[in-house]
Amino acid sequence: MFEGSPPSRYLTSLAHPEDSQGTSAAVSHVLQDQENTGHVPVDNSDSDLPANPTSLQQHLAKLKMLMSRQKAEYESKIASLEQRNRELQSEIKGMHSKLGQQRKWYSLVEMKMRNAERAKEDAEKRNEMLQKEMEEFFETFGEINRWK
Repeated sequence: MFEGSPPSRYLTSLAHPEDSQGTSAAVSHVLQDQENTGHVPVDNSDSDLPANPTSLQQHLAKLKMLMSRQKAEYESKIASLEQRNRELQSEIKGMHSKLGQQRKWYSLVEMKMRNAERAKEDAEKRNEMLQKEMEEFFETFGEINRWK
């Protein structure tokens, strides 16, 4: 997380780099240790920990600067993601609108197709009826002509 400087054993318990109060508390703890005992607690894994209060303050300042840079980076990324989210929500809204229009168009086309089918069936029935009437007419007309 803090690539530029090694983490202190007092700072590793922090859950978030943005928690500057926790960092301040940890550094204060180190400074109190130093004042009370007259020396910096030695830990072989943290041999790069500064030995005097000024160095600790400088280390703290570096950490705070790193945290502020990371915070600015994260806020920038969050703003970018929020903007992209708004764009995608707008796109989804447009797609929902288009989908609604397509559904209406599809319903209209289905209705027109059903109407065309009914009209075709009606026309076929009328044609059959006309055909029968014509056959009856010619039968009747033919019989009349025979009697003459």
